Amino acid sequence: MSAPRLRPGGTPALLLRPPAAPLLALAFAARTVAAVLPITLLLALADRYGYARAALVGGSHTLVLAFLVPLRGRLLDRYGHRNALPVMAVVAMTLTTVAAVSVTARWPWWTTLLLVITASMSGPPLNAALRSSWRRLVAPTHLKAVHTADSVLEEAGFVAAPLAAGTAVTLLDEVTAYQTAAACYLLTMALYLAAARHWGLAHTRPPAPAERSRAARRAHRWLGPLAQPRILMIMLPLLVMGCLFGGTGIYVPAYSQAHHATAQIGPLLAAISAGGVLGGLLYAALPTRRLPPWTLYRLLTAGFALPGCFLLFARPPLLLAALLLLSGLFVTPLFITAFLLLDATATDDVRTEANTWVGASTDISNGITAIAIGALTAGQHFHTALTVLSACAACGILTALLLPSPPPPPEKAPNDTPQPGPGREVPAGS
Repeated sequence: MSAPRLRPGGTPALLLRPPAAPLLALAFAARTVAAVLPITLLLALADRYGYARAALVGGSHTLVLAFLVPLRGRLLDRYGHRNALPVMAVVAMTLTTVAAVSVTARWPWWTTLLLVITASMSGPPLNAALRSSWRRLVAPTHLKAVHTADSVLEEAGFVAAPLAAGTAVTLLDEVTAYQTAAACYLLTMALYLAAARHWGLAHTRPPAPAERSRAARRAHRWLGPLAQPRILMIMLPLLVMGCLFGGTGIYVPAYSQAHHATAQIGPLLAAISAGGVLGGLLYAALPTRRLPPWTLYRLLTAGFALPGCFLLFARPPLLLAALLLLSGLFVTPLFITAFLLLDATATDDVRTEANTWVGASTDISNGITAIAIGALTAGQHFHTALTVLSACAACGILTALLLPSPPPPPEKAPNDTPQPGPGREVPAGS
């Protein structure tokens, strides 16, 4: 299913009509609710069992989600969206409901931990399913537009989620806020499934595997899309991004609370997301098609990492906010370009799993760095924590310098017939 070719200047109309408009709106609502749910869960568990056990549940949920999202994407690729999506969604919805009951009924905290983890393990990767389907829903010339709108709305959801969670906890108590968030999660999941069936996001059959050598087939069986070196290259800048996300997410509240300046926590944490929204809008307006996609990716990686190299000197809150905002300008463009490169590089039989690795690679490095920075800030070693974050940013500059350009495609005679193979690509965003 493809959108019709639009006349010049028709991109805004594309984003305001089906299928793009309802899918983007639903994705924004679902992602915002999914971000509100763990915040309200943390507060509800802290109210019931204290912050130590609440943090254990929340941290376990994040790590399990990061490591298992790609495996869930592999299930969709191998068994088909229409077969796997409903089963995974029903299991996740059931376990989420029971988890809400466990908090309300004051079951032992470890039962809530098990329920939340199993719900995360079984939940369908709806974001990746949608992003891997854009290339079938819209014309190739509009891929950049829909990926940009998708990523900007996702970043806006990260700004809206803490505000929504805080409002819910203020108006309701912690447990009721979590129950409300769980009910909204169930509703958006059901709507997402209906939209997947209506707009053809759910393949009836799994995609046919690409033609590969025997060794390549064996590698793809175990590694999935990570068996393709170019996909690994796409993930490297995202690992650096996750390090800075995880580190600043711990450093900012720890440093602020230690200096009795809790009022600045919210604005500082929102600086990256605010920069991401602005950067996404600028990216959509700039003529980035003129640059080769890998060259653009290197420039965006360097742009994101460069302000982070100066975090070592960012003890004043205003300087820290400025550096985070500058880095944030490149966050959404980096994600958009990563999705476009994946769309051009991944084969259909691993496309959904490849899209899941964008978020998973960021989350994994996020969690690891958060643990390290948490240990440093617990000992009041704030300067050392900033030094570690600056070193991570310097690795981002090195990554941008070392990322090689893929070799140009070999020229072929006019009568040659293109042969499918594991290395074939189309230009990203074409």
